[in-house]
Amino acid sequence: MILELSSLIRQSVEQSLEDQVAVSFSGGLDSTTIATVATKNTMTDLFSCGCEKSQDLEYAEKVAKELSVPLNKVLVSDTIALSTYGKIHSFLPLDFLKLEILIPVYCAAEAAKQKGHSVMLFGAGAEELFIGYDRYYRYHEEGKDLDAILKEEFRTLPQREIAWIKKICKKFNIEARFPLYNRDIADLIFSVPIEDRMEERELKKGILREAAKILGVPSTAIMRKKKAMQYGSGVHKLLLKHSEEINRIYPS
Repeated sequence: MILELSSLIRQSVEQSLEDQVAVSFSGGLDSTTIATVATKNTMTDLFSCGCEKSQDLEYAEKVAKELSVPLNKVLVSDTIALSTYGKIHSFLPLDFLKLEILIPVYCAAEAAKQKGHSVMLFGAGAEELFIGYDRYYRYHEEGKDLDAILKEEFRTLPQREIAWIKKICKKFNIEARFPLYNRDIADLIFSVPIEDRMEERELKKGILREAAKILGVPSTAIMRKKKAMQYGSGVHKLLLKHSEEINRIYPS
């Protein structure tokens, strides 16, 4: 099954490529898996956003070196984060928790546009397929039908996270593509018993990590513990310092 999964991932990424592509890159498992396949097939630029000394920038630098690919870093300051929050809110008036995860997306897309890119790859879909959030484990412990929850959240991604990313990228005339949001990959993974998909709770996404090894993904990314974008980039901590100002200007 792992061999089949690695083959499906490779095919899906390859089908998402053009003569040159940008990858939204954190140095984590999902984005590095996509980047590993992309860099072997076309000219690839990696774009990583984060606050100074953030974990995402630290890992992105390490993994980009292992891939021998230049990294485009976008440093997010308080001013940039607040300004970007306002820009996104003007056309996507979401709540704080949803909006904060989109700040690195906006900054990466803006930087990719400046380098002349028209296609950018994102890792959306991996959390739902490979059980990337701790809340999924809690649902299972509470006796909820986790398999049904995962399938429904995967099915509705185009109305949520994927739609938001596409809308942001459209502002920069960039087409957002999601190679891990793939029907063949989903059919294979959802055929695996839920208990087998949940085996690696500490690092999470154990099945994807095994497939990543076959694809030649650097071990630094394979062994990196799951860190949500808003935390890995440092954006959440930064915005919390300005929460009163944000709530005053952008009341929910």
